[in-house]
Amino acid sequence: MFVRISGVTALFLIGTGPVLAQQAGRIEMDGYDLIPEFSTEMLYIDNVTYAADDNPRISSWVNVISPQITAVTKFSNNSIEAGYQLRHGEYFSSSADNYTDHIAHVTGKFEMNSRHRFTTKARYEDGHDERGRRYSNGFGSELDSVDTYKNPEVTGTYSFGSETSPGRIDLHAGYEEINYDNGALAYQIRDRSYKKVGGQFLYRVAGSTHLVLDATHQQIDYDVAANPENPLDSDETRVLAGVSWESSASTTGFAKVGYKEKSFEAPTRDTFTGVDWEVGMKWLPRSYSQFELSTSADTRETNGEGDYIRGQDYRLSWKHAWLNRFSTTMKLIYEQEDYEGAQLVDPREDDTTRALLSADYQFRRWLQLGVYYQFSERDSNRDRVTYDRNVMGLTARVTL
Repeated sequence: MFVRISGVTALFLIGTGPVLAQQAGRIEMDGYDLIPEFSTEMLYIDNVTYAADDNPRISSWVNVISPQITAVTKFSNNSIEAGYQLRHGEYFSSSADNYTDHIAHVTGKFEMNSRHRFTTKARYEDGHDERGRRYSNGFGSELDSVDTYKNPEVTGTYSFGSETSPGRIDLHAGYEEINYDNGALAYQIRDRSYKKVGGQFLYRVAGSTHLVLDATHQQIDYDVAANPENPLDSDETRVLAGVSWESSASTTGFAKVGYKEKSFEAPTRDTFTGVDWEVGMKWLPRSYSQFELSTSADTRETNGEGDYIRGQDYRLSWKHAWLNRFSTTMKLIYEQEDYEGAQLVDPREDDTTRALLSADYQFRRWLQLGVYYQFSERDSNRDRVTYDRNVMGLTARVTL
């Protein structure tokens, strides 16, 4: 639920056992493979703290480095993957925005037989919110450092039914926490946990077309309530029905629509009931050209106003390989967020637009260089949270 952006320390390898052989991109160890990778970005940001139009802006060059290493092992039809990534950002003109993130994960995929499969994943992020993002919308320049947090998460999915059977059931459960490092009350009231259970039933009606029924229940508990008599704790129930398809080798997609209910523990907060959806399509008119289109609607946790945020997202991307080694990517994202709550006289309404254009060139098998430009802006009926932002960057990715 918490997504960040990233990207030269020395490349490192860790592991035990003798090196037996070296392949493209990985090193074979005794029983497992090591996959090291190193990436770096040099960025210019013209509005570091997402300041509003009438407020002073901070512009800065930023150097982002991100070494990572992944260990993979396979046995029979099972596999286990473990990885660690470091992300460090150094702002040349704004040391208050420097950060160091750590991300670790372990993923296991186990196939007992063709009808019984189990997947589990544990992830831990020691990350940050940029100044001006999330809870510091509109006053990022007033902070003297980024907001740091811990975000552990574990999920598991059991699948019954073979890939070729008419029907298949996926049952899943998960637990996640978000805990900010600052001990002040303004940060304690952000700390919360998510407990989620659900299932998905797929039934093949023709060829690669399936009917889909998706149901989830989530419990959200806050560690501390700003007002103990009016906590934000809630239960969410979501049921979607629809279809997934693969009409040809070049076209795949899914469309699900249904019902969402978010009920609060506090009787003073209104229960939300409404329509949610998830729609996506991928089209490859050529093997070297890919379009993706998606849209979704959901409720999100508030970051300061109201009881919750009602959000709708629309996304379009096009990736095209002009040559074997040269490709470009274009992305457009439009988001609508409405802050809802019975106590709000003038609810906040945000419209955010993001556009990305990037180009990558594979100079060598082990070296990819790129350049990109990103524009983002937010329009809102709250002047202090409006902004526009330009980011230009050079990237490099090194593998074995």
